[in-house]
Amino acid sequence: MRSRLAPLATLAVAALGLGLAGCAAGGSGDGDTTKIVLGTWRTEDAAMWENDIIPAFEKSHPGITVEYAPVDTNDYNAAIQSQIEGGTGPDVIMCRPFDVNRSWIEQGYFDSLAELDAISTFPESALAAWEGDDGTPYCVPVASVLAGFYYNTAIFDELGLEVPTTQAEFLDVLDAVKEDGTYTPLALGSADGWQLAYNMLYQVGPNAWHGEDGRLGLIDGTKKLTDPDFVEGFRVFDSFKDYLPKGYESISYEDMTQLFTLGQAAILPDGSWQISQVTSTGLDVGVFGAPPAAAGDQRYQQEMADMAFGLNAAGKQKEAATEFLEWLGTPEFQQLYVNKLPGFFSMGSEPVSYDNPLAQEFADLKEGAELTSRLALDRLSAGQPPLDDEIWRVAQLMYNSGLSPEEATAELQKGLDSWYTPAG
Repeated sequence: MRSRLAPLATLAVAALGLGLAGCAAGGSGDGDTTKIVLGTWRTEDAAMWENDIIPAFEKSHPGITVEYAPVDTNDYNAAIQSQIEGGTGPDVIMCRPFDVNRSWIEQGYFDSLAELDAISTFPESALAAWEGDDGTPYCVPVASVLAGFYYNTAIFDELGLEVPTTQAEFLDVLDAVKEDGTYTPLALGSADGWQLAYNMLYQVGPNAWHGEDGRLGLIDGTKKLTDPDFVEGFRVFDSFKDYLPKGYESISYEDMTQLFTLGQAAILPDGSWQISQVTSTGLDVGVFGAPPAAAGDQRYQQEMADMAFGLNAAGKQKEAATEFLEWLGTPEFQQLYVNKLPGFFSMGSEPVSYDNPLAQEFADLKEGAELTSRLALDRLSAGQPPLDDEIWRVAQLMYNSGLSPEEATAELQKGLDSWYTPAG
């Protein structure tokens, strides 16, 4: 913050000018500091960054200070674009995954991180969501989120239920809860199309379309949504609508979470980011992944690349910002981050441990599973109509209006064919 000083403060102005010159020079001399600005959409994490993460970085990098500058997630994309185009963008930019970030890369927002040592600490699968078309890395991965089915262990114990290991067993569990009549089997509403897609279809569907084989097949044009495997995935999704609460058509994401946390529903399909929320009332909660069709079949687990950070190509403090990005690749940061923010998971090659028991249960879902991303966020939603948005809409029509799996997939493929040219 700058202010005007009276003429009598000439010496103070001169001293201040020297100090600012030291900052602009990058903070290499004794007593000099360089401030970098961290742009992010995570407004809810401000206290964690300011009280825990940034102090840990600044302690090991005494010449650099970090300002946490969050923007509400709904305004973030437009704000970053406006700031960068106006020359006021943050030094380090939180990167959206897949199509949005690819657009920002094409517009020159980021510097390449191909020479950054931190990049080598992540597997290719972790880097893919933030690479350019030529495979160049532009962002350091920070965290992914997982999807799963939270369950109330007291209800399971009361009704003598076991965690299902096949799709048939899953429906048997829901039938048992429905028959008992005391609790809602599935805390799920259809007022919000995004959560029908992310927390249900993209959970159960990959076991039918074989995870990345199906997703990448849509991208390269070797598969279509009307193929039997995709129709089956939509059929499995459709089979759960018989277990929803009364009036589910008007039940929002927040409503279904409350239904579960108040102990009125047995199972909640949701993401790992909700760990703190679903346990806020003291429930004893477990989690399981979407079971495959038959015992012994390969299981597929949704893992969504969520957050990463890149270097502003027009930034004025690139040396200090690069030091910060290097630190993001260290076990010190990754271990600190995932335990300060339960439900977000390290994407680095180095194993980390999770203090939160439910977070560890989520992490264990990856064992023996093939990981797959959300179906439609990579390339398939870069045109009009965006496939991801269309799936939200069609999922609601399936639950609310009886649209069949065959009709749904045909409608989606028609929309995709209207603009998409396969990457292959």
